[in-house]
Amino acid sequence: MSSAINYNSIDGTYPIAGQDNSSQGFRDNFTNIKSNFESAYDEITDLQNKVILKSPLSNDMQGNVITNATMQGSRELLYNMGTAGGIITVDFNVGSFQTITLASSSVLSFVNFPTTANNYVKLKLEVVIISHNYTLTFPSSVNLATGSIAGMSGQVVTFDAPGTYVFEVGTVDGGTSFVLYDLTRARRSVQGGQFYVTANINGATSNGVSITVSNVGGAVVGNVVATNFIGNIISVGSASASFTGNVTANYLIANTGIQGTLITPSQPNVTLLGTLASLSVSGNANVGNITVNGMTDMCGGTQLGLQYVSLGNGGSQQLYSNVGAVIVEFTSNISTAALTMPATPSNGQTISVGFGNNTAAALSMGVTGGQIILAAPTAANANAGGTWIYYTPELTWYKVS
Repeated sequence: MSSAINYNSIDGTYPIAGQDNSSQGFRDNFTNIKSNFESAYDEITDLQNKVILKSPLSNDMQGNVITNATMQGSRELLYNMGTAGGIITVDFNVGSFQTITLASSSVLSFVNFPTTANNYVKLKLEVVIISHNYTLTFPSSVNLATGSIAGMSGQVVTFDAPGTYVFEVGTVDGGTSFVLYDLTRARRSVQGGQFYVTANINGATSNGVSITVSNVGGAVVGNVVATNFIGNIISVGSASASFTGNVTANYLIANTGIQGTLITPSQPNVTLLGTLASLSVSGNANVGNITVNGMTDMCGGTQLGLQYVSLGNGGSQQLYSNVGAVIVEFTSNISTAALTMPATPSNGQTISVGFGNNTAAALSMGVTGGQIILAAPTAANANAGGTWIYYTPELTWYKVS
């Protein structure tokens, strides 16, 4: 603004020395000096009420608007509340950035937020968490934008790890209601609650969802719940995917095995099953080659795994555990030979042994692993064969024919 002080209205050369001077000149100078003092008083008072000073005479802007300003090196007043717990009062007047270290789970109370209309009033609050068991409860007036706060249920915020967390709390109605923002943790980090994913954005399908869950007690745990899931679930390491509902798949590929009941109406062939403990077929089974370690019952005929043995004089042979019939041929009429019954027979397994035309004058029918064989032949010829059945509780081979 332009100053109203007019120093030119004062005659600095009056009175003139060495002559008589009119008293009117004195009166004019005094009048102009008074007028300039009045202008100076008004202008100084106006400045005191309005200007920002380097040395704080007041600097209370009283809610007035500063427009078209370029700020450099501005600062916010820090207020350190130290370590506290229980009921904690956050006073707006003591600083626009406040910090506190929680000594326990705590409940916040907000006071002295300005009630000026049409203003957004904010305060940053830094909270140092020394134990993930501590919780922070915000006042009931904090009821806006809380859906974006990680770990928040109702008014209570939980933390998954010790650390420093910064929140911004603001109000547009003088503290009747507050909006709360988390300035530290990424919005993509979701703790507790539920996680919603929009699969279609602006008419375009998304590329998929990647979910990483936290390490809890040395194990990576977490659940993905979906009404309908289309895509890939990849479980890395020792973790596994567990489904309580139905899994519908045209092709189900398991690298390490499938346990439980497997129903594949659209897959005609089931392959790479490894060891099949039991197989029940209610209809017809059209199969290729089957190698069976235990017992196999078949309707409409019996086909047994066959072992052929050729022995010379003094020769010996261990009979296989996965066969049901053995043919023994001697290369000539010999004096001695030895056979040993299967080492790992199944309960109820039968094995039939038949001999060719040549004879063995002395035949040893041995066993392993504490087994017993009854009615074992001591010589072998075409009439000496027979069938034995194994009973596991007694580790005994019984001759049945």
